[in-house]
Amino acid sequence: MSGALSYVFCLVRSTRPPSLRGITDGMPGGSDLRAVDVDQGLWAVVQSVRASEYGEEALAGGLQNFDWVGPRAIAHERVIEAFLSLPALLPMQLFTLFTSDARVVEHVRADRTRINRIVKRIEKKVEFGLRLTFADPNGARRTATKRAAGSAGVTSPRSGAAYLARKRDILDVNRTRLAEARKIADRLYKVMGKQAAASRRRTSLERAAPGSRLLLDAAFLVAIAKSGAFKSAIRQRTRELRGSGVDVSLTGPWPAYNFIQ
Repeated sequence: MSGALSYVFCLVRSTRPPSLRGITDGMPGGSDLRAVDVDQGLWAVVQSVRASEYGEEALAGGLQNFDWVGPRAIAHERVIEAFLSLPALLPMQLFTLFTSDARVVEHVRADRTRINRIVKRIEKKVEFGLRLTFADPNGARRTATKRAAGSAGVTSPRSGAAYLARKRDILDVNRTRLAEARKIADRLYKVMGKQAAASRRRTSLERAAPGSRLLLDAAFLVAIAKSGAFKSAIRQRTRELRGSGVDVSLTGPWPAYNFIQ
C-alpha cells in the first residue's frame, strides 16, 4: 500500500505464527492483517493503513469526530479479542502506528525488558469487570412513606410540617441504605480480590459526582483456569444480595486492558 503506516493491534506470545483465519474486521480502509515476528515467540498483529487517513494530521481531525472514532475503536477491540485464547495477549492502545513493520520490531525489541515483565504478569490470565450500583431508592422511599404515614395515622401529609418530616425521613433512609450498600461493595471487592491474581478499583469513577450511586467499578486479573470458579463466586454473591437494592454487573473475560502498565 503506497504511503502506508503499520497499525499495531496487539502483541501475542505463541510458539507458532498466530492464526488470522476468520478475522475479517480491521481498521476501515486497511489491508489484510498479518503477524510480524518480533523474536522469541512474540508476535505483533499488524495491518497497513493509509497515511492520508491515519497520519498525524488526519488523526488530529478524526479524533474530534465521534462518528469517525467509534467504528475504529470497535474494530480495534474486536481484532484484539480474537487472540484471547493465546498464552499471552498484550493489547496496544488505540491508534498505535509506526512508519513500517521494521520500526515495530525495533520499538518492541528496545522495550523488551518492560514488555517481558508485563507478559509474565498477564500470561494465561484474563480480565473481568465488576460493577455494583445502588439502584433501589424507591424501596427506601416506600419505607419512609409508610413510617411517616403510620406515625401521623394518615396516608398523606395534612400539613407542611408533616410533608417536610416525611421528606426528611425519605432522605435519612436513603442515606442509610446507600451507606450500607457502599459497605457491601467494599466487602465484595476485598473478597473477590483474594480470588484474583490482581485487582484494581476505579474510585475516581465511583465518586465522580456527589451522591453517586455507582458503588464499585473494579477490574480483576484472573487465571484462565480459575475463571469458572470466579464467575460462580460472583453469581453466589449476587444471589445473596437480592433485596439489598444493589445491582451487580459482571463482564468478561477480556484482554488485560487494566493490567498492562
